[in-house]
Amino acid sequence: MEQLTTLDELRRQIGVLACIDETEAPFVSCYLNLEQGEATYRKALEDRASFLRAVLDGDARADFEAAMGRIEAYLDAKLRPGAKGVALFAREFRAGAFFLPMQFAVPVPDWIAVNPSPHIYHLMALKDTYHRYVVMIATQGWVRIIEVSLGSATVQAWTEQPRLRERVGGKWTKTHYESYRRERTSLFLKEQIELLERLMAAGGHTHLILAGDPRLTGEIRRALPKSVTAKLVDTIPAASRHAQEDVVAATLSAFVEWEEQESQAVAARFVQGIRTQGLAAAGVAACLDALRQRRADVLLLARDHLPESGWRCASCGALHIERDVPAACPQCGKATLRPINAAEELVRLAGQQNCPVEVVEYCDPLMALGGVGCLLRYRETTRRQDLV
Repeated sequence: MEQLTTLDELRRQIGVLACIDETEAPFVSCYLNLEQGEATYRKALEDRASFLRAVLDGDARADFEAAMGRIEAYLDAKLRPGAKGVALFAREFRAGAFFLPMQFAVPVPDWIAVNPSPHIYHLMALKDTYHRYVVMIATQGWVRIIEVSLGSATVQAWTEQPRLRERVGGKWTKTHYESYRRERTSLFLKEQIELLERLMAAGGHTHLILAGDPRLTGEIRRALPKSVTAKLVDTIPAASRHAQEDVVAATLSAFVEWEEQESQAVAARFVQGIRTQGLAAAGVAACLDALRQRRADVLLLARDHLPESGWRCASCGALHIERDVPAACPQCGKATLRPINAAEELVRLAGQQNCPVEVVEYCDPLMALGGVGCLLRYRETTRRQDLV
């Protein structure tokens, strides 16, 4: 059975999908939300497939049916019980085939599309929303340090506190025993904090959530070195009886809220850049230009933005943002023009360059500028030649 996709694997697969060449064969991009059970996601797949069959014929229809057969066979045999979302990319044609499945511990929207190239927007949104982070769970009996990657938890370290013998009424008074217990607990927590610091540094982690007994998490928070405190996102109360899955789910909700705050901070930097004519660009054409010149530092997309239409020449690569597609390319004169979704083209270029994408909610200035913007590494040094 397939393993759940990690964040590092997702990054690699986005790079692969973003660089796939277009062919005449249809490329099927299939996202399914598995949370409501098989009957629900099967119906979403079949309903959408019936619409797509109506607009395909000849070789394209045959290639689509072959790709759908590969997708359905995977759904029949390879889904993990704990998966909440799946993304499947398939293309079948005479010269060869491509199939790439990914399963996630977090949901994805139902979305099935047929295009000459993969639809990777939802993968980029997933990567933006669910970073990799560390959870430290502390109870009276044990401490766990867990990495959460795309909602899936991996235990990195699990240490039980040495048990103390009850010697009250013998050589020790109850007061002496309690003092000794506190000292042992403080020493134990200090050792776990040192381990946490080493693990976070070695793994390059930049986000931390504390969970567990409020008294212990408070003590840990006060003892954290400044370098780790700067990475602390939130502190969540949890009892030792709570299952690890429940604690991770609680931290995931807190992290998604924090990630949206971080996205708003990036959007504020973008708005300031536009106001001061700084290192920011707005609109599809300007952002495509920046990405193609590798000047884009972060791409911003409003979650509810309306996609713009355009076209790209498969022969010379010329790209224009305009609704009407001419009969031939103005640059090379060839009739090899394909309509594009501007947002998907932006995401494809960002994926090729490993450029971060921030999907932002509730940013009126960004929406007023078309829902698309980017932060720049440096200003434009040459005029645009092939973008309108």
